[in-house]
Amino acid sequence: MAIIKILPRDLVTKIAAGEVVERPASVVKELIENSIDSGAKNITVKIEGAGKTLIRVIDDGSGMEREDLLNAFTPHATSKINSIKDLFRIKTLGFRGEALPSISSVSEVVAISSTGDKGYRVELENGKVEKIEQTSANKGTTIDVKNLFYNTPARLKYLKSDYTELARINEIVSKHALAHTDISFSLYIDEKLNFSSSGRGDVNEVIASLYGLEVAREMKPFSKKDSDFEVSGYTSSIGISKSNRNFITTILNGRPVRVLGVHNAVVDAYKTYLMDGRFPITVVNIEVDPSLIDVNVHPSKNEVRISKELQLLSLIESAISDVFKNNMIAPKVYAQAVNKNQQIKMDVMTFFNEKAKFSDIDQVREAGDEEINSLNFEFIDNSQVEREGYESGIQLIPIGQYAGKYIIAYDDEALYLVDQHAAAERINYEKFLEDFNDQERWTYTDLLVPLIIQVRASQSTQLIEYIPELEKIGIKISPFGINSFRVSSIPTWMKDANVQEYIEEAIEQVLNSQGKIKVGDLRSNAIAMLSCKAALKANRHLSLSEMSMLLRNLLMCNNPFTCPHGRPITILFTMGELDKMFKRT
Repeated sequence: MAIIKILPRDLVTKIAAGEVVERPASVVKELIENSIDSGAKNITVKIEGAGKTLIRVIDDGSGMEREDLLNAFTPHATSKINSIKDLFRIKTLGFRGEALPSISSVSEVVAISSTGDKGYRVELENGKVEKIEQTSANKGTTIDVKNLFYNTPARLKYLKSDYTELARINEIVSKHALAHTDISFSLYIDEKLNFSSSGRGDVNEVIASLYGLEVAREMKPFSKKDSDFEVSGYTSSIGISKSNRNFITTILNGRPVRVLGVHNAVVDAYKTYLMDGRFPITVVNIEVDPSLIDVNVHPSKNEVRISKELQLLSLIESAISDVFKNNMIAPKVYAQAVNKNQQIKMDVMTFFNEKAKFSDIDQVREAGDEEINSLNFEFIDNSQVEREGYESGIQLIPIGQYAGKYIIAYDDEALYLVDQHAAAERINYEKFLEDFNDQERWTYTDLLVPLIIQVRASQSTQLIEYIPELEKIGIKISPFGINSFRVSSIPTWMKDANVQEYIEEAIEQVLNSQGKIKVGDLRSNAIAMLSCKAALKANRHLSLSEMSMLLRNLLMCNNPFTCPHGRPITILFTMGELDKMFKRT
């Protein structure tokens, strides 16, 4: 008697449903994508019982005839591909023909569809058609998914809380609204409108609907392309950040996807602009020839493989980095371009706008316990930071100092509080960055007495593998006994610094990234640490002339807003804000 048997169709469908339909949000995703593929311009999603009781998706797309409506719930039936060749040039969101059969196998489904002439209504239970009849209906399709997982109680048991499931549904609708701004989306939860977009084709309008007008005003557009990719989108100014990466949205040929490399490229573009653990709000739209991507990686179609991915990531990082160069983050103008002065002030005011900016308590620098260090004017002399052909667009006039930490200054527009340590750190960083562009500064210098570094047993084997990465920044290191390494050479610039601290920090960075950290990032991090150590510390009392010099040099920097670690340098209060505080308005 044969042991290996062909499984019955209903069991096969339920197994497939386990991959396609993981939770209510999976159903919403599949139904929305079918609506988009049908050419719909208005899509309404209604949820009851966190999606377990009812998921209803209504669209005004092309609709289906009777035969197509029945076939839509047959496994591997699709109108979107015909041959293997089509699989390598997929232009629709759906193509497998698995979604509707999988959904109907774990729920009770009612579907109504019309092409504008006759309408048809079909009822399915446990994946089988129970009833089909003609009915009156507007052009488009409405699908009700009821009692999700009623016949798979184990799946129902392991769903998260209603709050979590609703959050996932909201995320699905939101990301598709960002990806298809020409479609109007509406999301109702227990008969209350939760989210809507107009469908007018404006990405920033959708961002405003999702995150509020204040955030939308601080979103900066970006775009760039090369021979294979075109990237565009919006990213938040340095005053707007979140505590996780969930607000970075990647859209690939109209498909919201997860690409870890894209997230990393976005975060890398914000290095020295945001604190560690803070992330921007970003929408990255990628257009690419379908032949360069593979969306047939997982039934959920959330994960994709991209040919020439490193090229794409470099393009994204460059495009977002250009935002900080082209949107007047540095308050500088050409000396002869006097008419731009006001524009620069307006841009600076935007970036330092009230409480939505650097006044967030988790971004205020705690500097009270920093050791006292003398002011080193070698690093902040005017002649060393001023760019030829540029002058500051704003002149801050110091009027005093508070607690040996903060400079109080003003201009014609506002009152400023400046963290003097963070300001000096930024000035040092940009000077060092310019100096260390000279490759000779990264050459080896041999140590007369080798330095011995101890690492944990779990790190020792890894570190041996990553020795070549450290050598790229001038640290020559080799195994030396159990869990020990000998450092025999260091970069030339490091010879007068705290060598052990720098090397231990570099080793940690290489290990934490599993050897994937870029050489440029290692160098940048080393320079940031050097800048911090060289900067004046808290409780250093300055004269007005010293304050003036510090402020002038700060305004000459490419980024006068944050220290190299992303902490804020300046908080601004406009006259209007002060009047409001004192009840003068």
